[in-house]
Amino acid sequence: MNRRLTVAAGGTAMGAVLLLSGCGGDGSGGTAANVNLSANEVLLASAEQTSKADTFQADLTVTTEGSDNGKIRANGQFQLRPTLKFSAQLDEASLGGAAIPGVKGRAIYTGDVLYAKVPQLARFVADGKPWVKIDVNQVAQASGFDVRQLIDQVRKVNPAEQTKMLTGSEDARRVGTEEINGVETTHYAGTVTVQDALQQLDAQTREEVSRHMPKDTDATMKFDLWTDGENLPRKLETNVQGDQGHEGKVTVLYSEYGEPVSVNPPPADQVGTLSLESFLGGN
Repeated sequence: MNRRLTVAAGGTAMGAVLLLSGCGGDGSGGTAANVNLSANEVLLASAEQTSKADTFQADLTVTTEGSDNGKIRANGQFQLRPTLKFSAQLDEASLGGAAIPGVKGRAIYTGDVLYAKVPQLARFVADGKPWVKIDVNQVAQASGFDVRQLIDQVRKVNPAEQTKMLTGSEDARRVGTEEINGVETTHYAGTVTVQDALQQLDAQTREEVSRHMPKDTDATMKFDLWTDGENLPRKLETNVQGDQGHEGKVTVLYSEYGEPVSVNPPPADQVGTLSLESFLGGN
């Protein structure tokens, strides 16, 4: 795999981390709080509640259709405040029905340092160490791949923003009640244009999120949201219909709201440094 594809593979892994941070007290107490609220009121309440969720865990599945059909499966635990840290695992990445070789792995971000354990990077790591410590500023300057920007997006696109986007819907409705991973939830569904969804965000966040959305003005997003008795999301499915009929579906399961997050750097004797000369010149 050449240098450009290797950088793209790194982007896929970090993109999975970004998507995992898409929606964020444990909130396992049934659906009573939702009974007297309209669907739109629940969406607003959910956005407010998730804005208070500093930690959570998420399991993600992304599928895309069209000429670039593919699939990503990942999971992770996140702390958004007071400082950002996360540990995420990329379990599957495929494109066109074929697995992308060498990109499964782990990413750890703590103390403003990114660590990665990705097979495709191993040959560029000094002394054959399984983990690489990445100087994000150095990589950005040398390769043009801005890892810092992706990490900043994880920080900015916090759990509340994804739910807030859904409040732009004009047809949100209550579907019924379901149990998600042992938690009683209320199921809501609706549609929202990508343009209306983005308008729910502040200007800075809108700019970040729009980079990952279809550019055509007719693009729409169908959504299904399952909230618990505290209006916290337990499951979110979004299906975006964009340019030229291309479609992408994202399913995220959420748990462990407000629980302590254990994110530690790998043992020092397992961490090497990235050889940029070899990395940028690799085939």
